[in-house]
Amino acid sequence: MRFPNAYKGLKKIYRSEILMLIVGILTGIAGFFGAQAASQIAEQGEEGITAATAFGVMIPIMVSGIITIIAAFMQFLGLKNAAKDDAEFKKGYTYALIGLALAIVFGILSIMKIENAMITDLSKILSNFIEIVITFYIITGIISLSEKLDDPEMAARGKKIFYMYAAGVILASLVDLICTVMNLDKSGTIAVVLGGLSALLAVIAYVLYLGYLGKAKRMLA
Repeated sequence: MRFPNAYKGLKKIYRSEILMLIVGILTGIAGFFGAQAASQIAEQGEEGITAATAFGVMIPIMVSGIITIIAAFMQFLGLKNAAKDDAEFKKGYTYALIGLALAIVFGILSIMKIENAMITDLSKILSNFIEIVITFYIITGIISLSEKLDDPEMAARGKKIFYMYAAGVILASLVDLICTVMNLDKSGTIAVVLGGLSALLAVIAYVLYLGYLGKAKRMLA
């Protein structure tokens, strides 16, 4: 095995992305029940929310929050390992540090109740941007290793996968932004459809990326 550190790191990154795929699914579930909750409030007030609906929103959000933290640390450690074998992963590690610092800052603002719609939207935009940059360096790191191992097919596949992944994440973010800017009723048909589309695009993006990470692991094994 020529790149044991990269192999070890990619295994951690792969697992972290599986966890984030689960988060995407849980977010979709929370969104579905959130739309139901909004509808029940509109019809009967806050007392109209059923226990099933309330738990359908709260449990996925709580679980996804815990999983997101675990996934972030796994990705961080994976990049730290892989950085020992290729400089591209080191760049991704640097952005992961920035992302972790921003997450702490926005978390403190949330705890201190210094939060509004603009700060929330800004945190989402920055988080998505940093995640795309980190993914870019992970993929370019794999491409670099592919070239060193004389595997041009993996190198070419990496470029295509990144564009598809970035497009999926950006489109999902745009859908969320449209819902926010247009102030759509969460219980309305348009909001439900757009929310479902956003979750679907995010899941597709992660599945494509996961497939490439899986191939990269096999290449390095």
